[in-house]
Amino acid sequence: MIKSIYADSDNTIYERSGSLNAGIDQLLELSKVSSSAGIYSSRILIKFPLNDISASVASGKINQPRFYLNLYQAGAFEVPREYTLVSYPVSQSWDEGSGRKLEPTDLNLFNNQASSWIYRDKQASSIEYIATRDTQWNSSSLADGSAMVYNNVTGGGTWYSDYYGTQSFEHESADLRMDVTPAIQYLLTGSRSNDGLIILRSGSQETNSTDFGMIQYFSRQTNTVYQPRLEVVYDDSSFDSTGLTELTSEQSVIYLKNLKQEYSLKEEPKIRVVGRDRYPTKTFSTQSNYKDIKFLPTSSYYGIKDAITEEYIVPYSNAGTKLSCDSSGNFFKLEMNSFMPERYYKLCFQVTQSDSSVVVYDENFYFKVVR
Repeated sequence: MIKSIYADSDNTIYERSGSLNAGIDQLLELSKVSSSAGIYSSRILIKFPLNDISASVASGKINQPRFYLNLYQAGAFEVPREYTLVSYPVSQSWDEGSGRKLEPTDLNLFNNQASSWIYRDKQASSIEYIATRDTQWNSSSLADGSAMVYNNVTGGGTWYSDYYGTQSFEHESADLRMDVTPAIQYLLTGSRSNDGLIILRSGSQETNSTDFGMIQYFSRQTNTVYQPRLEVVYDDSSFDSTGLTELTSEQSVIYLKNLKQEYSLKEEPKIRVVGRDRYPTKTFSTQSNYKDIKFLPTSSYYGIKDAITEEYIVPYSNAGTKLSCDSSGNFFKLEMNSFMPERYYKLCFQVTQSDSSVVVYDENFYFKVVR
């Protein structure tokens, strides 16, 4: 299965504007500019709710999951052709805030005093506390195994440097799908609080004098379908085809036996996938040959597209979207709270035949998720 968890906090922190909070901006920005005044970077803070996943892992409902951080590019400016990004678990708590990049924090003294390059959370709640400002990222009492790295301005977050994910880019789209399994597993141990992830450039790319340009990603405040999400990928399939016949012909038809037009966020349906020959061999029988149901090969997978954009929300995955089989045929399970509500989605299927040929079934299998 592939579950999606959507961020409940995110923010860009800017070194050059050390106290700026941008917690409700619709974009997250990763940048580095080198000039005669020095090197100034921006980094991304993002946090996902993990309580339900932690409980499922502890109970054995989810086994050996992998975790992928997904951010979707909104723009890229003067970015090098090759670069590497890294993500670490944040080691101190922080508040998202309600500021905007183009409306500096200092102009809104009551609501925006939250995470920034210098400060990590909100203390000021009334005019008499303005002088105390917020709690700074603390470099003098770092938790065991945590680090802080900056160029000109003290701050920029603190993180556990031993648990990380990386992704390298070379002449390709800057959409991020980073394997952050070590970082999330560390947060799931319960020995540390879930303070989210920080995203920055890797190693010397963060501190050398080379310009990085800027990448913009959609934040959780976006009004598009491109919200940041954490993919949880694990194999929940089982396969027992006893008493059934395998569907081996490429000239075949599949249909879904119990697909509904609408599902609520709370539903977890088990959807049946039925296959049969498109042109069954004629035989003398008391029932139609079209009723001869067969199971799909073991290397069969489902994928899910957004019905409007035609982009895969759930890609074909050997680890996460393999079809199961029991005495009644093939099936798979979905958890509808993984999908954005009030949108339509389309189910597709990919089948690898015994001769290694691949057949894709992209039919009109639509459903809608409602609140």
